[in-house]
Amino acid sequence: MQEKEKVFNSSNELLDSLQFVVVDLETTGGNPETEKIIEIGMVRIENRKISEERSFLINPQKEIPDFVQKLTGIRKADVEHSPLIEEVIDEIIQFIGSSILVAHNTSFDIPFLNGVLKKLQRPTLENKVICTNIMTKYLIPDIMSSNLNYMSQIFNIDHSQAHRAIEDARATGMLLLKYLDIFEEKKIRKVNQLYYPRNKFELDRVIIESSEGLEPVFEMLANTNNPCILSVKGDNGVILTILPLKNPSKEVDEMRKFLAEFRWSQIHIRLCGPFIEGLFFMNSNFIKIPETYRKKTIEYLKQRHPLPLAPNLIDEHDFVITHHLINGQYIVYSFLNFSPYSQLVFKFPSHKKKLHQFLSGQVTRFETQQKGRKKIFLQNDLKDIFLSLFQDSLVAEPQVYLTLRTSDIKDDRKTYLDRIEKMALEHADRYQFPTKHL
Repeated sequence: MQEKEKVFNSSNELLDSLQFVVVDLETTGGNPETEKIIEIGMVRIENRKISEERSFLINPQKEIPDFVQKLTGIRKADVEHSPLIEEVIDEIIQFIGSSILVAHNTSFDIPFLNGVLKKLQRPTLENKVICTNIMTKYLIPDIMSSNLNYMSQIFNIDHSQAHRAIEDARATGMLLLKYLDIFEEKKIRKVNQLYYPRNKFELDRVIIESSEGLEPVFEMLANTNNPCILSVKGDNGVILTILPLKNPSKEVDEMRKFLAEFRWSQIHIRLCGPFIEGLFFMNSNFIKIPETYRKKTIEYLKQRHPLPLAPNLIDEHDFVITHHLINGQYIVYSFLNFSPYSQLVFKFPSHKKKLHQFLSGQVTRFETQQKGRKKIFLQNDLKDIFLSLFQDSLVAEPQVYLTLRTSDIKDDRKTYLDRIEKMALEHADRYQFPTKHL
């Protein structure tokens, strides 16, 4: 019987039954046909714990390029008395055994290692393979960077010596263990789901089927303090409503009454960063909601949030910048061309240039093509409550929203970028995602 066909009584039993070996290579270059391994690090994981480690410096019998020496800190003197790869390959293969192979970039490490085996006229590895880089992109779809340094920072993994094989292998192993805990929380049942964890295990969302009833929905909301988006789908995937919830744990009683009126097939709950992100998502999809349910949605928002009108909001601001759900990422909203598509998610400070180009492009388009007239794309029946809720968010949490005018972008690039950096540093990891997730 194949492993993926086994039936396990629990996620815990399934995950504890698996054995992994994490592999990381440092090489003289990227081409396995011409380049050589200079270091290999391996970490074995059993019963969801690191049980053994192995590391080898390898004499490549060729010069190590300067950029590799700078990246890894490995120099000729470090490897000239080390064994050749053929002298340690048996130990490497024996350590790997039949374990599931793991790397943070399997498209590099595994083919390179197999290339070495071919040159040595040895059988290539046929182990199952998991890439934690690809896994990250499945579990956190909106993440802009999934490199090992950044993931270690997000999950508080010690990774003090990047680009050394055993350190990278150990950090990758710790990241895998974080993900295995998450798979258990999300009740994984099939081994195959480890290799393709899509549409079920995303950390920012959950899907509740009608067969489960409404109680799991209320339980999830009661334990969620970050803003989120609740979407209700009926037969054939028809969207019945989309609601941005500012503080879900305080809206459970209202949700009990509101959702009781729906004949639903699925309810989706998705975390967002700022509440205004949920407003934009609702606006962009509002046309898909049947008219009767649009009215119910607006009625709920007005009753839940009795706020004054904010007819001048668009005129008072040109740009709003705020934290994204993911630590280190930020969202800029343009009021010059106010639509669901006039926003950009960026990393700060690594995307300073990209951010400035986006803002400058918006200003240039506003002054030339739009002749100084703002374009507003809001659903008419949603417009009043949308602007009221947006204004309320800016007033209620001024410390996490930065507003800019076109003159700020045109006059002094450094000044406004410094303001963004100040906001970023003072309120870093605001939503504690993905360490705290659904």
